Amino acid sequence: MHCKSSFLVLSFIACSAITAFAGGNYWGVDEGGTTMKFLSMPVSPRSAALAGAGIASPESFSEVSRNPLATTASNEPTLGVNHVIFSDVIDAQLTSIYFGQPFKFFNISAGLEYLGYSDLEGRDDEGFVTDDYGAMAWAAQLGVGSIPSVFNWAFTARFASQTIENETAFAFVMDAGSSFKVNQHISFGAIITNLGWVSAYESAKESAPLGLQAGLSGKIPCTEIFDLGLHADIYRRADYDPEYRFGSELLYRNTLALRAGYSLRGETDSGVSGGIGILFGSIQLDYAYSSRPAVEGNHHLNLGIHF
Repeated sequence: MHCKSSFLVLSFIACSAITAFAGGNYWGVDEGGTTMKFLSMPVSPRSAALAGAGIASPESFSEVSRNPLATTASNEPTLGVNHVIFSDVIDAQLTSIYFGQPFKFFNISAGLEYLGYSDLEGRDDEGFVTDDYGAMAWAAQLGVGSIPSVFNWAFTARFASQTIENETAFAFVMDAGSSFKVNQHISFGAIITNLGWVSAYESAKESAPLGLQAGLSGKIPCTEIFDLGLHADIYRRADYDPEYRFGSELLYRNTLALRAGYSLRGETDSGVSGGIGILFGSIQLDYAYSSRPAVEGNHHLNLGIHF
């Protein structure tokens, strides 16, 4: 039953992804015409270090805020926090708390995140500087997924809110995904994220940052103590052209991971990333640095506890 349902979910998302990636249209959304874009950016250091690749083989519950399949990644209860320090170009910080709990037949996950900006410079229609204004956003989610197996499936429901100056919008969206492990070395998966409804601001109506992603992951034993992980994904958001994501990680006895990634997005917005992960018994520490020409570089931190 689980295999059949997972196969159907994976097939549906994969077919949707093929259709979405093949065309040049923006799915009825103007370029840049989405709101709450923070819901589509990598948060966990592992995902950021791999340039957003690796959705087919999540490492832990720490990735659940952007990848529903992370709900299926572990058999250990986990509690942790991710923190993102953006560059001076954005001047903001994002903090997310996540929790994962395995049960006998399924796993559950939960997350809460807050994005706060420093004061933003206001400008009128003619471009003249006016008073500074504030902006903030937050989101809460619950997810359910299969226990780790050959076929995996997961669903996440999310409520989000974003306030810019005196205008606020709300969103009810969901994520879904499924993956298949061909063998102990190769897995592939597909996810759909932020599918749902967004209310209108007072001055404009925008869409949720609907996204589709499909990926292939492989793990190659190098020696008795090292494994090399390779990831290749294709991602598309409703208001932008496809993005090609590539990542690699060198793993030492499942206690140390060195990661690097590259995202190919247009001619001027590609970026490199890198990071490290360390496991001390039940304590997980991760760091990543990701960059794009338009926003310089962001720092990603994670502290997780496995019970």
